[in-house]
Amino acid sequence: MSEQQREELKQLIVENTPADQGIGMYTSWDTRIIQMLLQEKYGVSMSRGGITGMLRRMGLSYTRPTYTLAKADKKK
Repeated sequence: MSEQQREELKQLIVENTPADQGIGMYTSWDTRIIQMLLQEKYGVSMSRGGITGMLRRMGLSYTRPTYTLAKADKKK
């Protein structure tokens, strides 16, 4: 991928969710979804490990999404 494509990908990941991009109902990015996006948008095939390394070099890190229950007791 070119530098411009990597920067475009980084902005897309930071500013959007997969659902915003029309990729199912997913609310967070993972390497499997990014792998599909790279193939469809750029015609680039990468392993999931390669994607993890690329994201790290871009200054991004993978964290699991956290959820807050709407009816949760805030005091607890």
